[in-house]
Parts: sequence; C-alpha cells; structure tokens
Amino acid sequence: MTAQVVSRIVVVGAGAIGGYFAYELGRAGHDVVLCVRRGFDRLVVETEGRLETLDAPVLTDPGCCPIGEWVILATKAHQTASAAEWLHRACGGPTRGVAVLQNGIDHRDRVASWTGNTPVLPTVVRCAAEVLFPGRVRHHGFSTLDVPDGSLGRDFAALFARTAATVVQRDEFELAQWRKLLQNVAIAPLTALTGRRLEVLRRDDVGALATGLAREAIAVGRAAGLPLAPEEADALVEETRFVAPDMGTSMLYDRLAGRPLEVEELTGAVVRKGNALGVPVPLNIAISALLSAVDEASRWPGGVVDLNDQP
Repeated sequence: MTAQVVSRIVVVGAGAIGGYFAYELGRAGHDVVLCVRRGFDRLVVETEGRLETLDAPVLTDPGCCPIGEWVILATKAHQTASAAEWLHRACGGPTRGVAVLQNGIDHRDRVASWTGNTPVLPTVVRCAAEVLFPGRVRHHGFSTLDVPDGSLGRDFAALFARTAATVVQRDEFELAQWRKLLQNVAIAPLTALTGRRLEVLRRDDVGALATGLAREAIAVGRAAGLPLAPEEADALVEETRFVAPDMGTSMLYDRLAGRPLEVEELTGAVVRKGNALGVPVPLNIAISALLSAVDEASRWPGGVVDLNDQP
C-alpha cells in the first residue's frame, strides 16, 4: 500500500466551497491552513446529516500566512483582488500550483498578477454548499472538481485520493467551463432575482426565460469555436427542474445574505463576449442590468440607494 504524501495546503477563502474542500483535504490528513477575512474558532461542515469539524489554523492576517505546497483560491470571483496579499504570501518556490475554485471562464487572467511564476490550475466546481455563518458550512450534495488534463491536474487530483471529493481531468476543459457557465447565467440569476430555490424553474414562464438565457450563451460559445449544441439549453433547464427543489444557488445565498453578487464574471462575461463576437444577447443584457441594480442596493443601508451619491 502506497503511503500518502501529506501536503501543506493554504486555502484562501473558507466559505461554502473553500470550507467544504478544505474539510475534505484536512480529513485526508493534509496540513490545511484557512485564510479568511472574519475569523472563527474552527470549521464545522454539515454533510450527510452529520456535523464534522476541522481543527486547522484560521488566519486573518496575510502577514502570518505560510508558503503552501498548494494554494487553493476559493473566494468569490469578484473578490479576487482582495485576496492579492494572501496569494503573494502563500506562493513561493515550493508551491506546486494555485488551484482556482471560482466561477467564470477567465481564471488564469484573473489571478496572474499575484501568483508570480507559480502555475495556475483553473477548475470547474460542481458542489452544492452554503455558508450558514462564518465557520459553518452546509453541504447539500455533489463534490466534483474538473481540471485540465496534464501533470498539474494529476498532482492536484492526487491530493483528494482519500476523500469523498472527486477531481476529473478533462481534455476539453474549456468546453466544461462553458457548460458550467450556462448554469451560472441561466439558473443562478433567476433564483437570486426571485429569492427562490430551484423549484422556481418549475414555473413554465421562468423555465422558458432560463432556456432563452442559455440559448444566448450557447450562441456566444459557438461563435467562439466551442462545440456546444443548441439543444443543450432545453436539456439543462429540463434536468434542473428535477433536482431537489429546496436546493439553491450560490448567487441566491449571496442575495439573501446581502452579499455582493457575481455579475460581471458570469452574465457580464456572456454580454462582453457576445458584443465582441457580434452575437445578440438581449436577455442576458436585461438580466445583467437587474442583477447590477440588486447588487448596487445591497451595498447601501436598508437597500436604499442614495441618488445624490451616484456618479
């Protein structure tokens, strides 16, 4: 039996995704360090009806951050710049790579300014989890990370060999990214805007809107050279209708908690690329405007925007 290699893994952002995968890595025996904005005593994860804990260092000061053999960036995509000092401190000569566990399609460009010569590994996250409060994560299901095929992806997958999580190496990784983006632009915004979980897609009108959003994103992806089939839009929405109705999306959880929303990195990405490629995306433009307005209100006391303080 091959002995497990224990690695020091610095996890930047211990919210729903970072917290869950940090728990899995810690349970497998790795030396996990949690880097967060708001401290807590220890990480508690609710999974499969059990409460599990991870006793790992919880750091709030980037100046105390050690260099990791691996670094996992699991902040929201729009929070990447705020993690710059953590990344700068955590990356060094021994660092094999920085795995980016975020939504969107531009992972490498997003973090390149702060990782130096450390290789960046983009991922596609398939994990349903939510933060109940700092240090407490509820895992609803799924625990898969897609990564590009290659030596970096294989080394990252080896970290999870004795965990309940799965790392899948994909030749067509960009295609996998776009298929996840379809979910993020067709499903997540509608849950956030309505304040409802996935059961909202069982409404015919909402389901039709989700299908339209996905069709626009597929058209943009096809214009960019990806082999996406138009009928994937209908299949995505139909499949999601039958997922557990009480399951939500990260964007819904952010809206309910009054946190900033991932707009520019998701719907905004489809709008920008559609404009650049000459592909009309009117539904995504409309949804982007609504999400931006909701996001703007979340930054003001009581959700009321001061019109006298607008640019």
